[in-house]
Amino acid sequence: MLVLYGFAKLNGSQFTVLSSELDKPMGDVSGFWLTWHYFGFSSIFGTLVALVQITLGVLLCWRKTTLMAACGGLGVLATITLIDLTYGVDAGGTVMAAATTACLGFVVARHRADLVRVLWTDQRSTDARGVREVIVRVVIQVAVLVAVFAGTYWIANENNRAPTPLDGAWDVRAGTYQPAGTARPLERLYFERNRAHLVVFRFGDQWIEHHFEVDPARRELRMWEQWLRKDKPLLSNGVYEQSGDRLVITGTFDDGTYPVRLELTRLRNR
Repeated sequence: MLVLYGFAKLNGSQFTVLSSELDKPMGDVSGFWLTWHYFGFSSIFGTLVALVQITLGVLLCWRKTTLMAACGGLGVLATITLIDLTYGVDAGGTVMAAATTACLGFVVARHRADLVRVLWTDQRSTDARGVREVIVRVVIQVAVLVAVFAGTYWIANENNRAPTPLDGAWDVRAGTYQPAGTARPLERLYFERNRAHLVVFRFGDQWIEHHFEVDPARRELRMWEQWLRKDKPLLSNGVYEQSGDRLVITGTFDDGTYPVRLELTRLRNR
């Protein structure tokens, strides 16, 4: 099975994506096609995965290298099985990956005594110290874990996010805005929740990033040309009215020379 799936990747029967899937918005792509596109995006990566699978399959056939190949293959196939289960890969592929993982696990389990000895029993330990040294080490580890957790939490929730009432994707239902250099009028606005102050304008197949700030108390909305660059001229200065999934933006665009009134509807799947 390892050799079969390895050559399947080399010969193009795996990691290939349909053109119809490539035309779908990412939010509409299934987990299976998302995974397939990700692994097939780089031919170099896909080739390396294939060669690893073929090599492991060959090494399993020789007694001297069986255990080494089984240990390596178990990690690879267990990961593939987990991906298949969590990303909704078809049942046939999932069952085959799980069965191969079980076979490799059976081979590894037959050598469990040797593995325990090599990986645990025979390992020299420097932990057999006094209680004080052990406590100091545990305290340092706990402090590092807490610091890393707090730091990444701050990055995600304070640095990367500055929630506003407008966060989400909005379809333009009425009103027109089409600046110079765009082939089509504004179709959609994305006030990005996971990138503080980032708003993206979509003009057909063209996406342009801008900086925005909201004053909920005054219902004011201001936008600048470049994200995180308020030294640039204002792109838009106006007010907004929001009622549930309906949003109305009224203001001037392009240095105050372009008055606009946009009526938008929130997209719930974005």
